Parts: sequence; C-alpha cells; structure tokens
Amino acid sequence: MSDATSDRRPVRTTLDEVFATETVITLGEDQQDSISIPGIWKERRRGGFLLSDGHLPRIRSYDEDGRLEAAFGRFGRGPFEFQRIGSVTETPEGRVVVADGGQAGLTYLTSDLRPDTLVAFPGVPRRVESLGDDLLVRMNLLSEWTEDASRFFRQPLLLHRVKRQSVVWSAHTLPFVPIERPYWMSMIGFPFAVAGDSIYVASSLRYPMAILNAEGDSVGEIGAPSETFKPVPVFEPGALTPGQYSTGSSNVLAGYNTISRIDAVGSHLILTHGQYDSARFLRSLHSTVDIYDRHGGVKLYEDVPLPERSRILGGGRYLYMLLDTDFPPWRVAKLRFRDRATRRP
Repeated sequence: MSDATSDRRPVRTTLDEVFATETVITLGEDQQDSISIPGIWKERRRGGFLLSDGHLPRIRSYDEDGRLEAAFGRFGRGPFEFQRIGSVTETPEGRVVVADGGQAGLTYLTSDLRPDTLVAFPGVPRRVESLGDDLLVRMNLLSEWTEDASRFFRQPLLLHRVKRQSVVWSAHTLPFVPIERPYWMSMIGFPFAVAGDSIYVASSLRYPMAILNAEGDSVGEIGAPSETFKPVPVFEPGALTPGQYSTGSSNVLAGYNTISRIDAVGSHLILTHGQYDSARFLRSLHSTVDIYDRHGGVKLYEDVPLPERSRILGGGRYLYMLLDTDFPPWRVAKLRFRDRATRRP
C-alpha cells in the first residue's frame, strides 16, 4: 500500500482548514504538585485522559474537561517507583500500564492510579500500547543485549506482542547495523501507532512507514516525504569529534526533519514532522503534519503547518495539541476533522 499508486496529489493547506477546535482544555493542577511540563498523553476508553509529567516521575488522570482526578508516582528504584516514565497506556479493562526505561518490567496501576501489580519482562520496555487484549511493546530483549562490541553488528527485532509475561511474536527488524550509522543511534526513534488490527511503524529519520498485521507480518508500506522534507544525512564514522557531538551537533542538525509521531484519528493517520532545534541538544520541535487515509494509503494533506511552540500530544477520537510547550497554564486543543476534510475529492 502506498500513496505513490494514486494520481491524487496531496493538498497543502492550513490546520484550520482541516480541523475544527472542539474545545480547549486547561489542565487542572494541585498547587502542591504542579506539572513541570506535559509529557505522554493517552486518551482513555471511558473518556478523559492520562498524562505523564515530562520531567518528574508522575502520572495524572483527568476527566474530559481537564479536571484533575488522581495522581501517582515518586522517584526511586523500589516497587511502584519510577526513574522517568517512558510510556503510558491503558488495558481494555481500564488498568493503567507504565513503562520506566530503566526497569525490565511494567508497572500496573488501577484505573484510579493506585498500585496494582508489578510484572517482570524479558527486556526493557521503551514504549507500550494496547493491541487487542495484549500489549505491543517496543523493547530491547535482555538476550540481545551485551556489553561487548558485538551488539553493534546486530539488527534486533524491535516490536514484541506480549500476553501476560510471554512474548507471542517479535517483528520489525532494526533497519541498519548500528556501526554503519554511529550518530543515528542517539538520534533515531521508532514512532508507531496501533489502529484496529494494524500497526504502523517508522524510523524517525526516514520513510516509508511499515504496516504490520496483528500477527506481526509485514503487509505493506505507506508514506512518502514531501519535497520540503530534509532528512538527516548518514554521517561517516568520525565525522564529528566527541567535543563537536555534544556541543556542535545542534547547529549541524538545525533544519533537518524527523518523523516525530504517528497517530491514528479515526480512519486517518497523522504523521507529525519535527525539525531540529539549533538552541537545544537533539531537541526536535514539531513543525508540520501529513495526513493519510490509512485504509487507502492516500496522502490527503501534506506540510500542514503547526502553530509555533505547539506540540502534538496524541490521537484517538480526536487529535490533541498542546498549544504552548514553554509556559503554563497548560492548554490542550481538542481537534476534530471538518466534514469536508475527510471527503476531499
């Protein structure tokens, strides 16, 4: 599946032409427990949403109007403690699953964020999403990880479907040997989205997206960059000295683009592009979105500009956008497709 097979050209337009603002949510806060910066957003099945703190080991639950319902999390390495929350999702029965990138396991909380269960895993989960009654986990398996140089010659499988504590299948190979792209290892991410029984996953530094089915089989590809997308080049080994990499890479990377997020909103996929910030080390700011009909693979809109200092938080029934990433009060726009936007000829 690819939009290259269609003779319809994607439209370049404004965000307001594609989406209507359903409402703007102002996030409620406890004065004794304020949000440092919004982190990971997850729409809840019953309504409302979950939000991790971008800097602190905290997770919060809100109702649909942004009223704070519950909060949980403290720093540490003990049971039900976190170093830094890397991913949050919700199971079909409403339990909350939290991944801490420093722990080989997952923390389960009740629907109202009380401690529930600790589940050991055969690896360190980086990202977790619900897939039917199971979990889809972006995870480094412990059996694949060694401290010697041999790991730089491996192409591990990145996605794992997990039922309870057992890996049902593993899929989607790392698309390069790390020693071939030594600088990509600290820059690259693997955004993915689950929509129905399909999985969409990409390297953050290159197109296209791969499409997997619920059994982990590759069933096609989707997506192509616009003419304005400027991919990060493959630097040769030794191109940046250690001093340059930590202090000068922001200037080197300024202006290059990434695929920062993939989100499903109804029958559509939203690809959020980032652009490296020259002011902060390896920070990619959200800049534009491309929009696909995920069933037909057609790109409907491309290079739709996002407001300055905004950030796409997530999808679901709506597309959620943080309006100002720098200063509170934290306000989130709840966006819905305009009727004519989904019927573009």
